[in-house]
Amino acid sequence: MKIILLLLFIFSPFIAYSEEFKLICEIKDKLNNKNLSYRFSKIINSKQKTVENISGNYFDKIIVFNDREIIMHNYIFNTSSSFNIKKDEWTSFNENYIDTYTCKKKRY
Repeated sequence: MKIILLLLFIFSPFIAYSEEFKLICEIKDKLNNKNLSYRFSKIINSKQKTVENISGNYFDKIIVFNDREIIMHNYIFNTSSSFNIKKDEWTSFNENYIDTYTCKKKRY
């Protein structure tokens, strides 16, 4: 039993982070920017480093995509967003508002 637990512990980062996953996010506290949605979803492909907008919020241009975070900017609405891959937290902000979302990853 100890050997199985040890193997799961060693290989869990590779199992949990699949190549493509659906991200479902909901506002953490209260929504400050009323132009944003309380909930949104996106499909993220870590191998191709792409983000596909499914529902809610803006579609942004990817600026940084690495193993810890994804940083994006929307030039039309002048907003930025960041997804912390380790904490599963999405933050959207502009010069007036900051909104934080809690996200769940689902295998796609």
